[in-house]
Amino acid sequence: MRNVTNVTLPVLGTVQKLALEVSLSLLSNYCLEEAHFKIRSHRYFLRGYLKKEKGNLYKLSINTPSQNFQKKILLKNEIVASLVVPITLNYFPLNKYTTLYFYDPFLERKEELTLVRKGKVTIALDGEEKEAHLIYIHFGDARGKVYIDNQGKLLKEEFLGFEFVKKEPSVLFKEKPVLTMGNLANYLAVKATPLPNKENLVYLKLKLEGVSKEFIREDFNQRVEFKDGYFIVQVYKKEPQRIENLPLQGEFNSYLKEDRYIKFKTHKIEELVSSIIKGENNPLVILEKFLFWINTHIKKVPTLSLPNTLDVLEIKEGDCGELSALLVGFLRSVGIPSYVNIGLVYNKGKFFYHAWPSVFVGEWIDTDPAFNQLIADPTHIKLLKGLESQFQISKIIGNVKIEILEYK
Repeated sequence: MRNVTNVTLPVLGTVQKLALEVSLSLLSNYCLEEAHFKIRSHRYFLRGYLKKEKGNLYKLSINTPSQNFQKKILLKNEIVASLVVPITLNYFPLNKYTTLYFYDPFLERKEELTLVRKGKVTIALDGEEKEAHLIYIHFGDARGKVYIDNQGKLLKEEFLGFEFVKKEPSVLFKEKPVLTMGNLANYLAVKATPLPNKENLVYLKLKLEGVSKEFIREDFNQRVEFKDGYFIVQVYKKEPQRIENLPLQGEFNSYLKEDRYIKFKTHKIEELVSSIIKGENNPLVILEKFLFWINTHIKKVPTLSLPNTLDVLEIKEGDCGELSALLVGFLRSVGIPSYVNIGLVYNKGKFFYHAWPSVFVGEWIDTDPAFNQLIADPTHIKLLKGLESQFQISKIIGNVKIEILEYK
């Protein structure tokens, strides 16, 4: 089985092209024998190979612009597919209740998708009214609708605020492509009332709806109170009052180690970081030096990738996720605890999905390399922690509502 997807998306004034290919080879009992997959976006690429070794044990190999690695994984009844771009099934069983299990080789994670049949409806399709079976999709906090014919074949899908219509290739490719959406980031953003001079704000209070408790958290500068079906969120701009020189004191193991996205134990990183900080041991000054280097040497452009420190340093471009992966890699390499936040940030009347680091300099502060803010303003709303959580945000897109209650 082979699936090839090419997507063209308008993002922040640029046109981003994303190419994805997945091919599967199955055994006679339909179990997975091997899979090849690749993703390409501008200068970024990821290629992978999944091969059955014994029983349910598989070998996974990944190749990116800066690295190659292998690992063993255990797969049982999962369908191998990607959640990076919207790939849907062409067939849905007419059962009342179905649960499918996916393994995403790009994100290296397993996900659960539940389908619930709701009955027959009439829909408008290509200027005609057609009878269809309505099936609800439950994917984490995300909800969607699928319309299928009497054979279970896909007609239309509504998910993440988008509508996908199934067409035969012979018809589709005769049509001239029309780009109807001006900016994907604006389309996905959450509308809010205007905020004046957000860089000068020290406090923000808002009402947040459309997320469950696992999608919002308290932190050193963020307070969360659960009300009747919504959250009251208060964010304070945290200026450091206590700064300690390196080495910093405390238990920070989880904020100093490498993971799939934060990579720094290489000679290249070591030499570069040493040339940037030049013996400095004040962590706030080091952070400022890193921000200046990133702002000078990394091109800030919308990027579709699975960011890690080494890849960003190799291709020297990226947006909030890539810049955060690079900065946190730099910081951890010299023993400064740090982590990446996944959440929302205010800009020009809307809250956009965003990533930015928190850094320990004697106490915790927020910083933002994408906006070049040494101390991040209080319009940064923290939802999840860690770059491994970035694609979990897709489960709440289209559900979030924000009402600004107070600011100073």
